[in-house]
Amino acid sequence: MNLNEAMNIVKIFKNESVKETLNGLQKLEKTISISNFETIYLAAKIIKEASSQIDEIVHASGIMIAKEVWLNEDEKVEYLSLGAGNHKERFDMETNLRIAEFKFGKWNEKSANGIRRRGYFGNYVSLLAANDPRIKYFVVEDKVAFIKFMSGKATWRNVLNKNPSGFKKLEKFIIENKKEYLVTVGEIYKEFEGRVTIIEFNQIIENAN
Repeated sequence: MNLNEAMNIVKIFKNESVKETLNGLQKLEKTISISNFETIYLAAKIIKEASSQIDEIVHASGIMIAKEVWLNEDEKVEYLSLGAGNHKERFDMETNLRIAEFKFGKWNEKSANGIRRRGYFGNYVSLLAANDPRIKYFVVEDKVAFIKFMSGKATWRNVLNKNPSGFKKLEKFIIENKKEYLVTVGEIYKEFEGRVTIIEFNQIIENAN
């Protein structure tokens, strides 16, 4: 079975909604032979293996596109970090003029997005708290959803409670700036909005076409 055949099998199984398909199976209303399930299982495994580390590939290729089309003529790349989700002190892209973090992925309107909120806000905080004179950019795939979260009432301590590094960075930053009264993510964003430029990746990709 090749990848295209596997994708077609899984597509047929999912139908319009995998949730509805699974609900139907749970009610024991559908009869599907073991051999069919073996085929579906094999197809799903093939797709899973083919998509292994896909997040890192998306992250790396997105940054490399930006490297070619986003920078100024007199701008030189000094450092790149292409692996997705790396815990590091340096940034995804550093040039002589800017530092930038990249986040790819759509926000789920039907989900609390807990992991995504923590990851995005952690990257934003790293940029915000960096003692660096270069222009700071946070490149995201879904700016509208991110700004909606950044303008909300979630407390920054709750968002970063499982990110000790980000928690300490932001706590130190607001103390140094005498802004201890800031409680929510929205208050943080409003107070320091001009320090980090949030840009949508599509704005960069347009320059590549």
